Amino acid sequence: MVVWRIYDGKPGHDNQSRGLVNALTGLGPSLRCIDIPAEKLRAGAINLLLGRYPPGKDLDPPDLIIGAGHRTHLSLLCAKRAYGGKTVVIMRPSLPSGLFDFAIIPAHDRSRPSAHTLITEGAINPLTPTAEHDMDRGVILLGGPSKHYEWDGQEMLGRIRTILERDSYIHWDITDSPRTPYGFSTELVRLAADNAKFHSWRDVGRDWLPQQLQEVGFAWVSEDSISMVYESLTAGAATGILSCRQKRPGKIPANIKRLQEKGMITAYGDWLSGANLTPPVEQLNEAGRAANWLLEGLALHTG
Repeated sequence: MVVWRIYDGKPGHDNQSRGLVNALTGLGPSLRCIDIPAEKLRAGAINLLLGRYPPGKDLDPPDLIIGAGHRTHLSLLCAKRAYGGKTVVIMRPSLPSGLFDFAIIPAHDRSRPSAHTLITEGAINPLTPTAEHDMDRGVILLGGPSKHYEWDGQEMLGRIRTILERDSYIHWDITDSPRTPYGFSTELVRLAADNAKFHSWRDVGRDWLPQQLQEVGFAWVSEDSISMVYESLTAGAATGILSCRQKRPGKIPANIKRLQEKGMITAYGDWLSGANLTPPVEQLNEAGRAANWLLEGLALHTG
């Protein structure tokens, strides 16, 4: 099976398409994945009209064309029109979903399931569940301001210090993300604690965080970072949420509330009041489920 994976350069989108390719590989089919950067929108629109896709000229034709993120949509359609194959769009597309052969969409995007649309619990990712977790280790994962949330650095630092003091027996690895304000990251560098170490996202490799999450017993994640919340839950770590101030109601805050009501995550305020961080009550492996669904759909198409 030849897979063209079209990517837009955004780490969150890249994790989703990589997660699906990894899961497909794990199910056994002989698979060769070719990574192709998404074309610019203007070039994609012109190439779609002309029925061509220049990046695929010297490549083996695809069986599957996978992409996550709005910038990949025209490239998916161009590649299919020029070279065939089945398209797989991840996340709710900005174009009509009927233009694509398969769609894998998280529940918080509020789409309806169908024969060609799978609804997942959160965004898929490259992690897989693990049974063994070191209960003497934890991670603190920090995002930053977003269209859904404001960011109060001093309030967040206070919460981190409280976690380090109350759970002093745990060694905590702390990391930021591209959205984290530079001044806040500087404060994390200066954070004085014997049981904590800061790692800038700029200094760690792509596989550092997934490896940490599959090893540690506990994870605290800032509420704005929904993709890291689901990565932690997929790995099976006991996950706490560091709340942020909402700018307005929206799908991300509503999803965080739903996860809390299901017992998948623990709010920081509840933890302060005596609640324990516990592993998720439901094991997630949405990339694996999506890969199985996709292979079954392909078999129906070719059967």
